Amino acid sequence: MIVLAIRNPNPNSDPSSLADDRTWSADAVLEALPFGVVIVEAGGHLVYANPAAHGLVSGIGSGEVRRCSDLFVCRASGAPCARTCLAERATSAESALSEVRIDTAGGATPGALWVTYAPLPGSDGSLAIIALRPGERGDRRRRSDVRWLTGPDLRIWAFGPTHVEALNDSVDGRWLRQRPGQVLKYLVCKRSSVVLVEEIAEAIWPGSGRHTVSNARYVIHQLREKLEPRRPAHDSPAFVVAQSGGYTLNRERVWIDVDEFESAVEEGRAALARMDPAAATHCLDYAIELSRRGDFLADDPYSEWAVDERHHLTGLATYALRIAIVLARQRGDVPAAVMHLDRLAELEPFDSAVHRELISALLAEGLRTEAKRRYDRFAERLRHEFAEEPEFDLSSLRATADER
Repeated sequence: MIVLAIRNPNPNSDPSSLADDRTWSADAVLEALPFGVVIVEAGGHLVYANPAAHGLVSGIGSGEVRRCSDLFVCRASGAPCARTCLAERATSAESALSEVRIDTAGGATPGALWVTYAPLPGSDGSLAIIALRPGERGDRRRRSDVRWLTGPDLRIWAFGPTHVEALNDSVDGRWLRQRPGQVLKYLVCKRSSVVLVEEIAEAIWPGSGRHTVSNARYVIHQLREKLEPRRPAHDSPAFVVAQSGGYTLNRERVWIDVDEFESAVEEGRAALARMDPAAATHCLDYAIELSRRGDFLADDPYSEWAVDERHHLTGLATYALRIAIVLARQRGDVPAAVMHLDRLAELEPFDSAVHRELISALLAEGLRTEAKRRYDRFAERLRHEFAEEPEFDLSSLRATADER
């Protein structure tokens, strides 16, 4: 049995202030701790969970939970374990890893946990200890920075106003609204292909002719300097690379939110196909959260080369929202359904069925003032754009809500 020895640290203190040397078993200490403790093997297999952990995560004692990945939704795109298992990483670490928020599986309560992985001393790299405390699913107020995991060195947010972060440098700035920023946005838009310099020149300086190619090459040089301000002159660029006579973003070192969004939607679609609504909800909610920043390249709304990609991503967001609404209703989560309907109404400003569904949901929740405000706004929009009236009236929706 492992024994903890507690000794009086001050031999000159009054002996009555602290009892003589005391000992407790490690089991007794772990059983009494008010926060959750789980011990796992390097592969994530559960070895031990204290009573507080049982209270935080349902199913630990059921026999169905055999790995830490059964407790958490941690392998989905964008989740902390998407690239590497934290349990495996912790067993070989020298100290505790940074705390991260991980959603719990199966719609459990709490919906998320703040989790700290650390190597278990004396286990020769075979065991990790996990400390758990309750969190909230989708908590946007605070989320640990998980870039200390293996991952890209440059991150680009293209939903809403363009935002760029480098691991070791601050690279945001006014340049994003200038020519280097336009070239970066064009490369993000064409991120799945290698773009010839002539194509870049025509996109940024349409109709200017072949003499603009040299200008495009110079702007690419400026872009590389903006993204890597401390790169030695003779080192190869890390993020914007030359390939097959053109240029492209180095996808191994550049993270783009729209890539993450597309992956999350696809994973949600796959989860639906295998009849796993909890995983589908997690993936689609994550995709919706990414897209909520705004339209694709919202700070560059008039560039024709971005229109098709913007329509494509809006279509995926619409699909994710429609499925998320159905899933929210199936599990009885009315606030989530209303939130998703609200966002869907923004993307579908003239869709009568969507606005009818949103207003009906608001009335069902007793939010009559907000329902009337939404109805009036929708009616005015239809009159202004199409000289039409809504296909439904507020009084009939109110009567239906009252009957329920």
